[in-house]
Amino acid sequence: MKSYSYQLVNVFAETHFGGNPLAVFPEADGLNTEQMQLIARQFNLSETVFLHQPENAKAVKKLRIFTPDYEMPFAGHPTIGSAFVAHRLFNLPDAYQFETEAGLVSLEHQDQRITFSLNKNVISEASSYNKDDFSALLGLKPQDILESSWINTGSNQLLVQVNSAKAVESCQIQPMLFEKIVGKNRSIYIWFEENQIAKVRLFFMNGGNIAEDPGTGSAAANLGGWCILNQRYPMHWQIFQGDEIKRPNRLMLRVDENKTIYVGAEAILVGEGQFYLP
Repeated sequence: MKSYSYQLVNVFAETHFGGNPLAVFPEADGLNTEQMQLIARQFNLSETVFLHQPENAKAVKKLRIFTPDYEMPFAGHPTIGSAFVAHRLFNLPDAYQFETEAGLVSLEHQDQRITFSLNKNVISEASSYNKDDFSALLGLKPQDILESSWINTGSNQLLVQVNSAKAVESCQIQPMLFEKIVGKNRSIYIWFEENQIAKVRLFFMNGGNIAEDPGTGSAAANLGGWCILNQRYPMHWQIFQGDEIKRPNRLMLRVDENKTIYVGAEAILVGEGQFYLP
């Protein structure tokens, strides 16, 4: 029987039971794709991440990121959680790169904060649905919906801007409309910003049911991409997410004058163990 060590980390956490839980397998070179998918389904977290030897010589590790249902090319909370674990275990410097299926991602450690940065073209596509469609999907009024578009800085997501923090808090997803408007294996990110504080929620399908992600770094990066496309940079926001499901997550989002996107947060180790395979 083979065993693989893993660590449980709460990412985007300011308290021990806050943040977004993540399972990190720091030495996963013996696992194949099918096994990694089955392990992710066993943990049933938003994502489980597996660290491998890199194919790109510029990277210290390659990340393979899995939800319970499918593999993702990039995701923010597995990236920061992997950095937290790898920096401690492998005596890494304070600045390095990870390889992902979406390309190289730069990491930096400063005090307790871990920040990933992206500097690539932002891919955007207008949504084919209108305010009435989104209000029906989200359980809101049409006047609550301001703008919607698909944004991709590493993971393609549907961003919907609403007119108040209350609208974000009041979202009630209608499952029958989700796959039609958002699509299978896709997610929708609802957001409102005022005074450099963004209130956000992200919903996705998990095993045929609607689930809410406590904290989403890739969507935060896409929000930075939206700011670039709409000439709202340089900028520096704090993101509040997860309070509605009693998992408060706090992220930092910054875009500099060179259109580089930075997403930063803290992480807390909450457990570790061995996973056995026959």
